[in-house]
Amino acid sequence: MAHLGADVAAFVDGQLSEPATREALTHLQTCDECAKAVRQQRLLKSRMSTVSAPEPPPGLLASLSGLAAAPPENESWWVRLRRSAPFRAGVVLASASVAVVMTAYAVGGAESRVGDEVAPPFNQYAADFFGATAVPAGHVIEDATMTKLDSSGWPCLTTLAGDMHRVSGAFADHQEVVALSYSNGSSKLNLFEQNGSLDHDSIKDFEQAEMGGSEVWVREGEPMLVTWDDDGVVYTIVTDADRGRVEQAVSQLPRGSRDETPTERVRDGLDRMTAWLDAA
Repeated sequence: MAHLGADVAAFVDGQLSEPATREALTHLQTCDECAKAVRQQRLLKSRMSTVSAPEPPPGLLASLSGLAAAPPENESWWVRLRRSAPFRAGVVLASASVAVVMTAYAVGGAESRVGDEVAPPFNQYAADFFGATAVPAGHVIEDATMTKLDSSGWPCLTTLAGDMHRVSGAFADHQEVVALSYSNGSSKLNLFEQNGSLDHDSIKDFEQAEMGGSEVWVREGEPMLVTWDDDGVVYTIVTDADRGRVEQAVSQLPRGSRDETPTERVRDGLDRMTAWLDAA
């Protein structure tokens, strides 16, 4: 089928017909672009449910009340101006514009910083890297479950970096982290995924870099650690593979991006709000 496009919102809201829903689920298993759009829609709906309505300026209501009061004798030009219909319309328009900008600012930041801040246990990941598996036994994820996770926005790819095959998958940290191990026989790569946004205080010894089309944080060494967040999920790679393979692996996963400026954030929020109206 073609990309979901405007049907993304209907799919997330459960408004598609049963045949269309089955077709969409099949399409999402092979289309990264639509899968990311579905993740964004779900996370944005959740984010919007927590966005409070912006409060009007403290003096606005008082000003509007004053406009309705009986004018005193010998009014000044400023008083007459405030009582005029164009001025009152301008006040309402300005207040509405402020409300739209505030809402767009809140929505615009939803994609890049979704969820509570989390600090992955980087040192523990590095210390455990040379063990037999990435996580303790007893929390193994079956292949069928990993397929479902993958279609739900938790990448559990069977192959990363061209020739590194998935050898195990498990839940860690009280089942809040998806831990995957990959190997090509000579190198190993562990991938950890967890809900939240990356706590920047936890990466003070990392260097920011661009890798595989993503803005990531890198700690060189043996093993190398690479971490970033996207759409409310924090990704951490721990590996002894060469940098070329690491960049290829990062390029196959959801892409992290730099923090937006306030202007970019408002513009992004306005674009999303327009897209929601178009899809309604």
